Amino acid sequence: MSILSFMLLYVIGIPISTLLHEIGHALGVIVCSKERAHVYLGAKNSPETLRIGRIHFHIRWGFFGFCTPQKRGNLTRKQSLGFIAGGPIMSLAVLLCASYLARYFTDYAGIHYFFNGLFYWNTFQFLATAFPLIYPNWYKPYAGLPSDGYQMLSLLKKNI
Repeated sequence: MSILSFMLLYVIGIPISTLLHEIGHALGVIVCSKERAHVYLGAKNSPETLRIGRIHFHIRWGFFGFCTPQKRGNLTRKQSLGFIAGGPIMSLAVLLCASYLARYFTDYAGIHYFFNGLFYWNTFQFLATAFPLIYPNWYKPYAGLPSDGYQMLSLLKKNI
């Protein structure tokens, strides 16, 4: 991988992938309910930087993000499942697009390496969020929090 491709992946690709994952959660909220969604990239206490419809963005450059419905307690079980599933579904869509683009740009090494890196990052992001687990202490700032897969499994077990 070229240095430029790696830097672009690190500085632009990973934060955008994280933002898209969180937008997936937000789309789950607005499609499944009438609630507003707050998307955070970077620090969770960031001020609102942009609003598009019912999605409020709080963006600071970073490698981590969060999405919260305006009033999570107002969501039904099905709405909560839509909200939680939206992130991993978006990560899966991005990794499939990155895979296609990496194959499409095989003649252009730098671009190919960037999309290839994006594919691997989104594969990791999809697996790390879809697999049911409690994040370990070294996985800051998510340490001790349940993954999306864990939250979905917990919701599904409640009414079984």
